Amino acid sequence: MEPPKDKQPKVMEINIPPDGVAGGDGGATSHSLFSTGATVHAPADFETAIAATGYGRFNYLLLLVAMPCCMTTVFETTTMSYVLPSAECDLNLSLADKGMLNAITYTGMITSAFLWGFLSDTYGRKRLLVVGFLLDSTFNVLCALSQNMVAIMVFKFMGGFVICGPFAVLMAYLSEFHSLQHRSRVMIVLGVFYSAANMLLPALAWLIIPQSWNLVLGDGVLELHSWQIFLAVSCLPGVLSGISVMFLPESPKFLMSKGQNERAMAIFRRLYAINTGSRQEFPIVELVDELRQASSSEPTSGKLPSSAKTTQPASSGGVGEGFRQLAVMFQKPHLKNACLVYGIQFGILLGLNTFRLWVPQLFTIIEEFEHEQHLLLDGAMVPSYGSMAAGQATLCEMLAYKVNKTEQLQQQWMEYEVSRALHGPDPVAMEPLDDVLKCTATTEGRVYLYSLIIGCVGIGAYAVTTVMINSIGNRNILTYGLVLAGSCGTALYWARSSLVTLILSSCYITICSIASTALVGAVVAMFPTSMRTMVVSLTMMFGRTGSIIGNVVFPYLMALGCLPPFVMIGAIVIAVAMVSRLLPRTVKKPLQ
Repeated sequence: MEPPKDKQPKVMEINIPPDGVAGGDGGATSHSLFSTGATVHAPADFETAIAATGYGRFNYLLLLVAMPCCMTTVFETTTMSYVLPSAECDLNLSLADKGMLNAITYTGMITSAFLWGFLSDTYGRKRLLVVGFLLDSTFNVLCALSQNMVAIMVFKFMGGFVICGPFAVLMAYLSEFHSLQHRSRVMIVLGVFYSAANMLLPALAWLIIPQSWNLVLGDGVLELHSWQIFLAVSCLPGVLSGISVMFLPESPKFLMSKGQNERAMAIFRRLYAINTGSRQEFPIVELVDELRQASSSEPTSGKLPSSAKTTQPASSGGVGEGFRQLAVMFQKPHLKNACLVYGIQFGILLGLNTFRLWVPQLFTIIEEFEHEQHLLLDGAMVPSYGSMAAGQATLCEMLAYKVNKTEQLQQQWMEYEVSRALHGPDPVAMEPLDDVLKCTATTEGRVYLYSLIIGCVGIGAYAVTTVMINSIGNRNILTYGLVLAGSCGTALYWARSSLVTLILSSCYITICSIASTALVGAVVAMFPTSMRTMVVSLTMMFGRTGSIIGNVVFPYLMALGCLPPFVMIGAIVIAVAMVSRLLPRTVKKPLQ
């Protein structure tokens, strides 16, 4: 029975061995212990301490700050997919160029994966979140001002290089402010935020890109179109994220792993006061010395004594610490789990980010094809595919038409440039451009509406998964969900309408996204604090490598035929679903 509220909390003396630790069961009994207002005099581990802070206003505030953080990471990797259909004419882009622009951000990400993981696990989460988000916003503004494809690629590469850190650090940072009871759900809530960002982005693109804005500055030196204004506006969540995180505390789990228990205890007390609104003292008076525990459990690891480590600045021996973290990864059981996780994420993001970033282009191709059919009905000749009716054409036939038209456009532009070089800026000998073959940017509202619908489906699916995650388990989501997603991806080959394409696309993108989020949530529980962010970063590095390969290869597969690209995105996901059965169970597993 709970004591009356007007009485002082009961002080419970816990008799344990001198080396004993309160909460050694991973915090399983912490809820019942602290609900009685008991004061624990034994050293408490992290799980016990974070459970004692409760769940309340600080957690809600933390998730509120996480919303623009998620938007920033989604905007950085996805904005180009909405820009490309409208920038196609301004930049004279081929399908291969579009694949490179989609992939360049991920190229920047993989080059910095190890760096950000090491910096976060060595110097802390908060500082890198602030610096990363503000730097990313700066590169986005420079990208918006770029006037050619090369400049855009440079700044998108730098943006990817920078945003890799905050993306991985955010996962670890949020998990380290939540107890076992809420940790799995928080990872899925992040997925809801990512889906909301994927819904907001096409809405923003729909609002800005179709506008006929064209700003000329500096006597034509700087020309800004609506798609460039869209790129500039998309940096705002990054600015908001960087400023917001400045007011949040450092991760107490990170501080405990560095032996800074006094700072960690101050943060726990602050969280307890905010969440409970109580003036009572935090029920834990001492925290476990994790450095001493680690040194006693690994006497041959070459670690410094805890007393020496706590007095040394974090920067001393930082490189050695990074290599030590990497060495631990190659030990049992971490090596097997790490390899499985890297391979699974490679396959998921190869399929997901390839298809997700090409979805606006696919729907643009459908809209463009239907527009050409109207020209055909008005008496215009559609080259090579004029005999196909829009209602009877399959997605494959529409893709074949686009590939053919793009090749002819590139050939025509090359002839035009050669003629300009030989006969001057206005070549008389050059035949006028074909009315149908003229490059016309497609900015139909339905293209953005389809992406908006996919985002809405994602939010609904994440909401259901959030409630059921502890019952289903991360491993089951990966196995059975990815089999279904792979089937939907392959079935796109037979799609004959925008509606069927939309349904299959929504299922594929949503399920793969949930599976990727569940995998990262499993990684957080599988690996210890000292290597957690690094493993998350490397996991995402392998996933982004898959994204690069997929986006670069996809247009070439389209040129080969319709079946290869859909077989690629379907078969790879089904394959990693089978591998997922080898992962350990992680539901309600305490952080190491």
